[in-house]
Amino acid sequence: MDIARNADKARRSALRAWASPAICYASALAIPFGILLATFALLDIYPFGDVSVMVHDMPVQYADYFGWLIQVMHGEGNLLYSSAAGLGGGMFSLFTYYLSSPFNLLAWFYTPETVPQLLSWLTLLKIPACAAACLGFLRGRFLAPEAASWREARALAAATPATSQGALVLLSCAYALSSYVLGYASNIMWLDGVIMAPCALLGVWRLVQRRACAGLFAAAAGAIWFNWYTGYMVCLLCVLYFLYELARRTELRGRRLRRCMRFAATMALAVGTGIAVLLPTALSLLGGKGAHAGLSAILEGGLFARNPLSVPDLFCIGTTPGITTQANRPAMVISAFALVGAGTFFANKAIAVRDRMAGSVFAGFMLASLVLPALTTIWAGFVPESSYTNRNGFAILLVLVMLAAESLLALRRMPARTVGVRAAVGGGIVLAAFAVSAAFLRFVKHALPQKDELVILECLLLAGSTVLIAALALVGKAAEGDEQTHTAAKRAAATKAATCALCALLVAAFVGEQAFDAQAQLRKCIYSVSGYAEDLTSLEDTYSTLSAGQDGFVRVGNTSAYWSNGRKGGGKDNGSDNMALMLAYSTFDHYSSTQESRIQELLRNLGYSKVTPFGTYYMSPNTVADALLGVTNIIDDGQPAAAQADGSAVPRGSWRPWRNELALPLCWGTTGTVQVSWSDDPFANQAAMLADAAGLDGNAAEGLFTAPDVRDADELEGAAGANADASSSAGADADASRQFAITAQTDGPLLLFFPTLYLDDIYYEGGIACGLSVDGAEVQTIGRRGSCNIVYAGTVSAGQTVTVKLTPTNTAQVAYHDDGSTTTVDEALYQPSAEEAVKAQVLNVGELQNQLSRIDSDGFALSAYENGQIAATFTADRDETLVISQPYEDGWTATVNGQPVELQAAYDGLMGIPVQTGDNVIELRYLTPGLVPGMVVSIASVTLFAVWRIAARRRSMSHDGE
Repeated sequence: MDIARNADKARRSALRAWASPAICYASALAIPFGILLATFALLDIYPFGDVSVMVHDMPVQYADYFGWLIQVMHGEGNLLYSSAAGLGGGMFSLFTYYLSSPFNLLAWFYTPETVPQLLSWLTLLKIPACAAACLGFLRGRFLAPEAASWREARALAAATPATSQGALVLLSCAYALSSYVLGYASNIMWLDGVIMAPCALLGVWRLVQRRACAGLFAAAAGAIWFNWYTGYMVCLLCVLYFLYELARRTELRGRRLRRCMRFAATMALAVGTGIAVLLPTALSLLGGKGAHAGLSAILEGGLFARNPLSVPDLFCIGTTPGITTQANRPAMVISAFALVGAGTFFANKAIAVRDRMAGSVFAGFMLASLVLPALTTIWAGFVPESSYTNRNGFAILLVLVMLAAESLLALRRMPARTVGVRAAVGGGIVLAAFAVSAAFLRFVKHALPQKDELVILECLLLAGSTVLIAALALVGKAAEGDEQTHTAAKRAAATKAATCALCALLVAAFVGEQAFDAQAQLRKCIYSVSGYAEDLTSLEDTYSTLSAGQDGFVRVGNTSAYWSNGRKGGGKDNGSDNMALMLAYSTFDHYSSTQESRIQELLRNLGYSKVTPFGTYYMSPNTVADALLGVTNIIDDGQPAAAQADGSAVPRGSWRPWRNELALPLCWGTTGTVQVSWSDDPFANQAAMLADAAGLDGNAAEGLFTAPDVRDADELEGAAGANADASSSAGADADASRQFAITAQTDGPLLLFFPTLYLDDIYYEGGIACGLSVDGAEVQTIGRRGSCNIVYAGTVSAGQTVTVKLTPTNTAQVAYHDDGSTTTVDEALYQPSAEEAVKAQVLNVGELQNQLSRIDSDGFALSAYENGQIAATFTADRDETLVISQPYEDGWTATVNGQPVELQAAYDGLMGIPVQTGDNVIELRYLTPGLVPGMVVSIASVTLFAVWRIAARRRSMSHDGE
């Protein structure tokens, strides 16, 4: 009988060891998933309605990347290069930043048209995974901190009271449903860092506690492979957490150096494993956005990002993040339960003073990045943030959750007479800090970012969480006392009932709080699932029917908006998107922070767009540059100069396809220097490049353009200076526009440029935005980050006067510059003279045709134009340079007649190779720089780690045998 009873008891114990963690993990997955489903249903987000989960950059950038990834998965693209990434560009760095998550394997089952549906499911999968990963860390760190094996840790965790395990589940869900996850969910690739960070910290703890290395190695390497950007932050967090735990472990005295060496070796090999990702990406980014990285970036900006007193208010429920750096409002909202728990850490005397001091330093350092821009820049990879401030927010929140978990579990060790008081003191500290912060912003700064009701709600949540935590702590101590004194069953039952009631109330309050904040974060989802598919299909219909140029080559200049923003309207003036990436056509529009900077600078010099982290754009026909860059087709709502209607192509609403009769082929020969001394005048730059391509001297450039007469429209009516007199009061007038009269001296296309409005702004917004109309017809918005371009204003005749009107989109606009100075609308639009504000030129089309005819292009024949490969033949009239109007990148190699030749950067952004008189067989191939050596280092790192651990295991087994 005893044997059977003991066996039954052992079975129940084993079952509990398995069931307890299973229930916890299932709860951690189910709570966020259920809250998200309910929020999606409430807001009609797919799969419950036609609203897409896509917000911010997701619809105009990431969705199109996923469409491209789907094509690559099905053999319709190249992972390393795409000729449709703008004018063409390497794609590996884009893949490693945006798309390398293992969750993205789900994309195999979707089509480019159904990407919005895919993104909904990825969101529903990744956010619960954040909770499960966090729970794994909290259970491994705090429920069985001294366990020597996984089996022992599981048994110890299962024996922990249900209330303690439930508290860890709620804290994990709070981490997963924080506003960083929901508010920045549009950056869906960052969620892999949110998932991997707790896994990596668990690996650090196991290394410190029992010298185990495999968990840290796998988590850190995985974080880098899944998203190298957040992977860098995870590695930095691991270093800080290792120092934190090392400082607390007094029993490691005399062995700390060995632990440090083991940690350093593990991290070095983990980073080495990620070199296949890091090296090619670093080499690519050095030519793009990463060119601004470096230690000097730490010194940019002011000393403080915000007043320290304003920091607690960032955690207020319902606060949506400010995406731009001007808004300067990071995503830091997390459950009041987690905040109060973290507050009790500093008042909890069950935690050693040394440990509380270490926790204070750790939390203080993490929170300091909310105040000190230098720390923020370090966390962002030594690159100043251009949007989405405090991208390390998930690391800050994870540290707060970790402190809360330790403190809430430690309350069980406090005496019954003080446990409630200490819990109340900790919660009171948090409540007081938040109240002081909100009062400071409301009554001193007059800049409280939330509604007063939300502040009151947060105060109530903090107070309620404090009361519930204190009550649960008291009831828990009472229950322990009942067990120790074998109190009557009736009292024990009452205590248990009180515990259940308090837990139910806490869970209900938590779920309600998280549901409220989830809908606040996701309410900005307004775009249409079906609208995305319709717009992509419409674009495919147009592009697939375009008439091809010479040898089938097509390069498109598209002025229409790619996506109608879910039928909400929209344009490209604030940035394009990447929908053309899925259509395999070379175009100008490419919205990516990984784009090569040299092509951006060339397009800026030619008057297409600014150099920004947001890519390149095509906003208006640009006749001279379009010809030189081989733009065969233009999609515009008016007829461009020297273009004919493409009758075979399908229009996109009012935008019709046009054949550019002046376009050069993809490659052409020149005896020029293929170098130009660029200036700030795009017209002079175009004339200089054309003259050099035609093999002419600088004097030839002078006859290409003729400057018309530009003056204020009022001057023609005899009211000279009226605009200047009204400049100071223009902002208050109903019509704050300024009008110019432009009188042509010759016939030809009229081109406009606005240098005083096209400013370099540290927030990358482009300058002073204005609506532009010509003779009463709206043309485009100019001055925004995607619309600092030459504008085609139609064809004019000699003596014809055109009225150009500029109307600021907001008279309170201010452009901020690197040197700390600013430019207002008054300074940019009203104060400059007419000739300074408007640079106008009339193009001599005949002279353009004459110079183009001098360029050696007739002997070119394109054999293949694929992603990462160009093959052609070229019969050269003379020894010259063959210019390939494809962006220059370091990964290209070239052969002429089978012999390797050196590539040069023609005109600082295109490719040039030397050819000799006669027939030349040309072949160019692209391979991502650093990919091969990076793979070698990664394989070597994995091998070295495996050899190290196998050797260590054998030594351990031999010692055990002895």
